Amino acid sequence: MAEAHSSSENMLVKIENLDKLLNLAGDVIISSSNLGLAQKNLQALFESHKQVNQEMVDSVSDLATTSADISSELHHLVQAIRTVDLKDLSFRTRRIIRDISRKTGKQIIFDFEGEDTSIDKTVVEQIYDPISHQLRNAIDHGIEDAITRQKDGKSPEGHIVLRVYNTESETFVEIEDDGAGVNMEMIREKAIALGKMDEGDELTEDVALDVICSAGVSTAKEVSEVSGRGVGMDVVRNHISELGGTVSFRTEAGKGSTFIFRVPLVSAVNIVDALVVRSGRFLFGFPISSVISSMSIPKEEVTTTLSKGEMVKHLNSLLPLHCLNKLLDNEELKESECGDVVDDDGKIPILVIDYKGTRIALKISEFLSPQKLVIIPFNGALNVDGLSGTTVLGGRKLGFIIDVTSLVARATGKGYSAGSQAKADKNGKGGKAGAGLPEVKAEAVEVPKAGPTVGDEKEDVPADNVQEFIAEIEKMMPQLNEALFGLENDPTNSEQINLAFRLFHTIKGNLIMTGYAKGGETVHSVESVLDFARSGQVDVSPEVMDVLMDGVSYVEDLIKHSKAGTWVDAVNDEILVAGASILPKKEETAKTIVDVSSGDIRFSHEASYRAVDYRKQQIALYQCYVEFDPGKQPSFLVACLIYKVVSELGDVLGTLPPLVDIENGLVEGKMRLQFASGIDPDKLKKTLVGHLTKHYGVTVANLTHFG
Repeated sequence: MAEAHSSSENMLVKIENLDKLLNLAGDVIISSSNLGLAQKNLQALFESHKQVNQEMVDSVSDLATTSADISSELHHLVQAIRTVDLKDLSFRTRRIIRDISRKTGKQIIFDFEGEDTSIDKTVVEQIYDPISHQLRNAIDHGIEDAITRQKDGKSPEGHIVLRVYNTESETFVEIEDDGAGVNMEMIREKAIALGKMDEGDELTEDVALDVICSAGVSTAKEVSEVSGRGVGMDVVRNHISELGGTVSFRTEAGKGSTFIFRVPLVSAVNIVDALVVRSGRFLFGFPISSVISSMSIPKEEVTTTLSKGEMVKHLNSLLPLHCLNKLLDNEELKESECGDVVDDDGKIPILVIDYKGTRIALKISEFLSPQKLVIIPFNGALNVDGLSGTTVLGGRKLGFIIDVTSLVARATGKGYSAGSQAKADKNGKGGKAGAGLPEVKAEAVEVPKAGPTVGDEKEDVPADNVQEFIAEIEKMMPQLNEALFGLENDPTNSEQINLAFRLFHTIKGNLIMTGYAKGGETVHSVESVLDFARSGQVDVSPEVMDVLMDGVSYVEDLIKHSKAGTWVDAVNDEILVAGASILPKKEETAKTIVDVSSGDIRFSHEASYRAVDYRKQQIALYQCYVEFDPGKQPSFLVACLIYKVVSELGDVLGTLPPLVDIENGLVEGKMRLQFASGIDPDKLKKTLVGHLTKHYGVTVANLTHFG
């Protein structure tokens, strides 16, 4: 089944960051109070026609400094809250390596460097697919088979390193292998065949990468289930490009290859450090990360060529010079607007920006000041190529945020940016990319409030609840990954076995609660393998680890597609078959269904203690007898779901059949539960009986006191 996609996202946040956020909130309150007092004092001076004294000037100056400090700290804190380390990515990629190594029969030594690197959570999710694809490529047709490697004097095991690190403005992802290297001669032949170069031309890295990333092109000699279909590298480059990044590679025949992804560091979603400039009657904010230089030059230093138009010299290179207003609006700045004259010769303010190594110079009117700006995205009715949104500057003046990607593309004649064009295509009405600057007045404007409006609020409560359960599962995955890799290193570690069992058990319960019965059935088969492992009936062999790792991959796919609203509930037959082949064969005669109506419910020692304590506290003890029709779902799954519902209304002390028998399939449409609950008896009965009969196929539900 596919649930409606919820736009809400969840992530773990460190308590220390929440404490810092709380402290900043206190600083904001104090600053706001002082600002209100200063406003009253200024108003009093204004009404009495008195001059502003030095004390008032100092007070306002202190408020401005404090406000700037708070906003800067808040900005950095939001960035810190949004970032995560790469420990879980390390586990996920190790599992990919393990899986592909198993399928290809190649032995791989894998190193992950940079687990402590912090990256924005959204970026981690978006770079996972490109990384996983390149890892598959590296193993499948980068690393040679063991016999070939030994003939070439290499170790039989291939070596792959995934390296992630941050610079001041970018995140680098390097995937290095010691395989045969990219076959550049084959790439050259494909480049000629595709018309990307002539027979006598030298094959450059850019052309080679363009060939590798062309749709339908593969250097694999044969298609495998891992790679070689000519699908992927073009998607990888497009995916990285959408993040504002680049793909490059280096290779050496017989030594191996390294593919490098460069992705800009992501700051808080709607905040940017920008240089504010004036161009004619408009104000613009350029992201500081894209600004190379600001300078003022005499008009005589602007040169003109027939083929390239105006040029300006910068660091011994000639850069194309464009009028910013003309790029955006096809309206050339008047000479009187091209900067303030600073001497008798008259100088023009020039701004040099860079995007992925392409630099252009822009003719503007005036440099203002660097500021932190809040980006207000266009609402879809308007998409101007070269702009990413609006902002409100000091004095409540309206400004525009420059989209450097599309502006440089426009200046170099490469057309609209993919992002802007996609927005225009999606809107289909009024939102034309490349439209001129809107007619706006730089006066007081109303800042849109953050968060959804009433019209944005979802009324689909069940879908939201589903996403809450999925979010809970997602939070368990790092711990589950760590437990399984710890178990692989030490198969006798009972602590890791029990931890993994508890996590799979909870995940199964959550899947059942969300209505993913087939998902719960698949995870249950994995849980059963762990149950036998922790009881010592099976060893934690490589075959067992395969089932456990495949189970985690299955759950991760379920999380991903459920959040996107594309999950279709289905069992994984490979996991079910593999799990069944590991478990000891059960004797059919051993399967005994207990008599639910007359049998006794046995409490554990701990449950008995809790029951006595509840009696002392005069908390009611109940017995619930149910009969249910599971329909097309396995009976044990419905029984587990009923158990989950009752446990949310009280403390379940025991069941008949016992819970372990229920989970092993020893239940046939009947069960009895004894539990304690402090809820009002009438309300409890109405809620429990009504809920079970309405949603879970319960045909009989009797609730009575016991004890």
